[in-house]
Amino acid sequence: MKRIFSLILILLMVIPYVSAVPILDASTRFLTEGKDYMDSTQEISLSLMALGSSYSIAENLTKENITLFVEELLERQNSDGGWGYYEGSISNVVDTSYAVIALKRVIDLYYPNENIYRKISKALENGLNFISKSHTLNGWGYIPNTLPEFYPTVMALWALGENGYTEKSRHVNEAIAYLESAESMEISEAKAVGLKILAYKSVGHQVPESLIEKAWGLVNSDNITIDERALLTYVLTTYEGLTFEVAKLLSRLEDLAESNETLIYWANAPDEWTNREVFAASAFAVMSFATANTLGGVGGIISIEDSCSALEKVQNPDGGWGYRAGYSSDDRTTYYVLKALKRCYFKDEVIEKGLEWVETRIPENMEKVSKERRLNSAYIYNLLTLLEFNMLNETEKQTHISFIKSLGEDGKWNTILGPQPYETALAIKALLALGVDPSDEDIVKAKEWLLSRPTDGWGLRIQVAIPFRVRYIMSTVPTTLEVLEALTPLVTKEEVERHLTWLMEQKIEDDGWPVVKEIYIRDILMYLGAPSVELTIRATKVLYDFGIDYHAETLNWLLDHRSDSLWGTTLTESALAVLFFSEMGEVVIKPLSLYQVLKQIPEKNFTILYTSNYNSTAVSLGEALSEVFEKSFEIKPFEGFGDSNYIVVSDFNTFNIPQYNPYIKVKSDDMHVYLGDKSYPINNTVILIPGKTSEGYLLFVLSSRGAEDIASTFLSSTIIKYLNGAACVVTHEDKNHNGVVEFDELNIELVG
Repeated sequence: MKRIFSLILILLMVIPYVSAVPILDASTRFLTEGKDYMDSTQEISLSLMALGSSYSIAENLTKENITLFVEELLERQNSDGGWGYYEGSISNVVDTSYAVIALKRVIDLYYPNENIYRKISKALENGLNFISKSHTLNGWGYIPNTLPEFYPTVMALWALGENGYTEKSRHVNEAIAYLESAESMEISEAKAVGLKILAYKSVGHQVPESLIEKAWGLVNSDNITIDERALLTYVLTTYEGLTFEVAKLLSRLEDLAESNETLIYWANAPDEWTNREVFAASAFAVMSFATANTLGGVGGIISIEDSCSALEKVQNPDGGWGYRAGYSSDDRTTYYVLKALKRCYFKDEVIEKGLEWVETRIPENMEKVSKERRLNSAYIYNLLTLLEFNMLNETEKQTHISFIKSLGEDGKWNTILGPQPYETALAIKALLALGVDPSDEDIVKAKEWLLSRPTDGWGLRIQVAIPFRVRYIMSTVPTTLEVLEALTPLVTKEEVERHLTWLMEQKIEDDGWPVVKEIYIRDILMYLGAPSVELTIRATKVLYDFGIDYHAETLNWLLDHRSDSLWGTTLTESALAVLFFSEMGEVVIKPLSLYQVLKQIPEKNFTILYTSNYNSTAVSLGEALSEVFEKSFEIKPFEGFGDSNYIVVSDFNTFNIPQYNPYIKVKSDDMHVYLGDKSYPINNTVILIPGKTSEGYLLFVLSSRGAEDIASTFLSSTIIKYLNGAACVVTHEDKNHNGVVEFDELNIELVG
């Protein structure tokens, strides 16, 4: 009965989309509220993909919403590891592939110690095993032991690619060869082309240009259904990025949306022979807009406050922070998190609670050190935390100085394996932080001993008593960093040159620093290191302290390691990222993109400001933008920028654009306006430039007087919502000589 009811409901909902509700908010709400009316595994899987791609973008979408879909898929999995078309139906490759892709795309929303993460991981393992066992000849049939067909093969390939398989993996190459020659008899040409591109891209196979051209030809035709258009728009947004042509696709897709006031969705036109495919169409549409949002949202300024807020939220009840969220509190992690939070708040209740935990920990760790007569990092980081917040008096400092010195011998601090560079470095750090003079005898001896190390970098040192000998185990980046951090205030660059060189050699090209770059045994590569956010940030700082600057590389590298305002995979890494960005001040990550500003317009208050003689242009733009964004704009003469966001209507010379966007330079003369190294006719050109003040966003709309119709015609199209690039140049040529500016006569160029 619920299926019949849902179809009747959907058939009635044919109101064109005119809602002022942000498109992703309303369309993801449609999917979450429509869950109980989804019968097929494909509908649930595609909806889960869409919700996962929109998480942290759609305002009212919660992890709980997503978890409901995850649990639904987990419950539907059959004992053989696969999924069927409906719950309880026989497992098949197509539906198993959809489920595996969906679960893989959302697993990272959960922490590895959560039960739901473990369930997803097991389900993926079983699902991939089902797909692997179902392989036949050079592809996949719908069920095990059947001849290959196009649809199950392309879906299996996509699923494998999403889970880390490449074209070098088993079965993948032969499946690609099969798809190159196979005809799709089961699905439409548009769907086959779209899925083929997604599958090829996922396994790292070069997508033929002819296939991309075919996708463009299909999506620009009038002979495809809306669910096919949504799929191809998603595919091309993913493959091409946010180009102007893709912006036109997104604009058209938005125009095809339907609504029932608070919910937005997409569906095929009612037809006797066509299924409306409302959930599939809506899911691919949502993924298109979410992908555009992600692609266009990297410009602007890093806010460390967001990361501090995220770190606050994962504080444990005892006051400390664990290695990862939900883990038991860890002394070293807590040190770095509190140090990071200090950059945002100096002190607040969260910090006070953390410091109280540290105060309870230090006597416990000190007692343990005293019994073992060996330093440990827990005690040292407790001590460094209290010193960071100036919580030790002089008497207490002297107590700790004496205690640490009593554990060393001749400038060396031991473990059960003998004197160690790591523990000695910790002792130096602590003694210097406690105020011990660098000329102190123990510190001088420790420095000399560390610099006497015969190999480049530092690692584990093993001392065997009988017969007495010392063996140096391979140098590692963590130990080397600990030693260099300790030695920084004590040595010259020349004294540690070879160790700095070794450290730089450990960096993976175009990537970060691992524990160790690689290990060979008898010329055979046995280990290849994986880069770490923590080690990369620490290495960058150490090298910078010696005059070697990797800040720009590290900054760009870090952009790919952000998740919901946190960084890397551990809380220590997130805290170090906060410290890294705070030391760089207000950081412009990349040239601010148009999309980054335009996407703020529906969400924030924008005032239209105009300079002398641009009043009528501002009014025309206000009317055009009100239609596109379905909101009103206050229009005022320019008297300066306040603490809001502004659309600025002016000529080409009034504003010093680099002051608001350092990557854009505009100048003009009587005949031309110049943007970078290109020139445009001044009387028929409008330039859109994103900018930012310390308080908000700016959108400059620059033109000569008389270009009012060009600006208003262009800005009245929903295409502007999806413009990307560093700037947009709009020129006009009156092709039909009627004196009227028409959209088809505009030449639109995205710059950068």
